[in-house]
Amino acid sequence: MAGSTFEDVHDAVATVRELSDHLEKVGTRVNPFTYETWGVPEHIGANPAIGSRNPISPPLEPVVFPDGTVRVELTLGIEYQGPPGCVHGGIVALLFDEMLGLANAAAGSVGMTADLRVTYKSPTPLLQPLRIEARQIRTEGRKIWTEATLHTGDTLCARTEGLFIEPRGIRDEDRDKPIEG
Repeated sequence: MAGSTFEDVHDAVATVRELSDHLEKVGTRVNPFTYETWGVPEHIGANPAIGSRNPISPPLEPVVFPDGTVRVELTLGIEYQGPPGCVHGGIVALLFDEMLGLANAAAGSVGMTADLRVTYKSPTPLLQPLRIEARQIRTEGRKIWTEATLHTGDTLCARTEGLFIEPRGIRDEDRDKPIEG
C-alpha cells in the first residue's frame, strides 16, 4: 500500500474497516501490563521490530551463531522509506535496538536500553539485501554493552553501540526468553 497510488479507495476502505471490526470482535485483547515474564508470545507478538502480529514489523528472522553473534539478512520495502530510496534512520535505530536486545538474550542477559548511539556512515538503501550483525561486548554488574553493524554488500551503512541495564529482580529463568517468540 505504501508504494502505490489510488484514484478512489472508498470501497476498499469500507471493506478494510468491516474486516477490522470483525477481527476486533473475535480476537482476545492482550493486556501488556499482565505479563509475568519476558519473551512470552503475547509479549513478543506485538513488538514493532519483530512481532508476528504487528503489521509494521520488518521481516526479521535472526540467526544466532555459536560465538553469540546474532545476524539477520533482510530487504526493506518502501514502507520503511525516509529520504527517497533510503531506509528511514529511525527504522535503522529500531532494528539496531532489537538486534542488540537479541544479542544480549543470546548471551544470557536481559536488559532495557539506557543509551543507543547510532553512527550513520552511508545511506541504507531500500529494496537491497541488508545484513545486521550484533554481539554483546561485556557486562559489569547490571550494565550490559552491545554493538552492531548494518551493511549492504561490502558497504557499511551504520553502526551502533548500546548500553543496557538489567532490571532489578530479573529471574534467572527469564534471562534467555526475549529471543523466543
